[in-house]
Amino acid sequence: MPPDLARLRGALLHRSQWTRLGLHSRDLASSRFTTVFPGYLTLTEHPASFNALAWTLQNKVRPGSVLSHTTAALLWGVPLPWRLEDGVGMLRSGELPLGAEDPVLPSVPPGLTLGVDASLPILHCRVGERASSRVGRGVIVHRQRPAATARRGTLVVSTVAETLRELATLMPLWDVVAAVEAVIGPEATVSGETLESLSRSLEDGRGTAGTQRFRSALALAREDVRSPGESVMRLVLIAAGYPEPTPNYPVRDPRTKKLRYIDLAWPDVKFGLEYDGDGHRTSKDQWQQDEARRDELAAQGWTLARSTGRDLRRPLRVLLRLRGSLEERGLDVPSEQKLRETAGQLYVDRPSLRLDGKD
Repeated sequence: MPPDLARLRGALLHRSQWTRLGLHSRDLASSRFTTVFPGYLTLTEHPASFNALAWTLQNKVRPGSVLSHTTAALLWGVPLPWRLEDGVGMLRSGELPLGAEDPVLPSVPPGLTLGVDASLPILHCRVGERASSRVGRGVIVHRQRPAATARRGTLVVSTVAETLRELATLMPLWDVVAAVEAVIGPEATVSGETLESLSRSLEDGRGTAGTQRFRSALALAREDVRSPGESVMRLVLIAAGYPEPTPNYPVRDPRTKKLRYIDLAWPDVKFGLEYDGDGHRTSKDQWQQDEARRDELAAQGWTLARSTGRDLRRPLRVLLRLRGSLEERGLDVPSEQKLRETAGQLYVDRPSLRLDGKD
């Protein structure tokens, strides 16, 4: 008699296990089931978690492999551009607890349904240079020389530094910078990494794919950055010829002694650019907090401009808006022609998946 599938929600079992539970081959071939790896299936309406997929890959499908690339990045909490690998970065919700040793990640983005408007992510693992890379569907196997590993809960993964190097083979330079800054920044899900520690890791990976781009990213990375959007916006401004802004510049209110942070600041002229990503809260409480913060900073002589995720995707408008404001305050600013040329060149060079480059 077929089992009660309700109690098997989230299960990832081999075909033989489903059969022993009473499922017929025609049931397994129906839309009620989705094949994850060759021979391993999960319920389409209630699929196994990302963690379960990773565990099965590492322990059943390719025993001894190391979880790597975007798979390791998700487990470490390294932010990924939503355009990468069909939105794999959306699997790690911002609501997950920071520092959780083994957070359970969904295998389908929240609000989407497997088999309707979503598909399972492709997982990455690495094996030795002489090992076979054949698995079949659901996995990309990388053959390479041994590299540093660590444990993330029950899983063996590339270390944070090695994961960043691996990401450098998949992502444009500025997205690697954003990933580095997320790892060393105040919102990092894993503590202990610094620019110095990441730089030391390069000595063990000379000649390995991704090393040169990783090195270039470290040269551009700054501490105290709180979001990937801020990272890429800063790099856009620098590429356009603006003086480099200071990320998350602290300003203390003399009355309350409370510290306020400005996303991107030019302290010499008391001008700042605030970046609100697409996920920025728009509740009344958040709006009131933002206005109170703006008023406190204005009382100390600061002027704040605001940018959004849309400005990042198509940065020409914000580049032109900033030109007049910063020029009025005595900063050397690029010409309008330079700004338009930069926006067009960004479209050609594509240094980040988070921007389009032109209007």
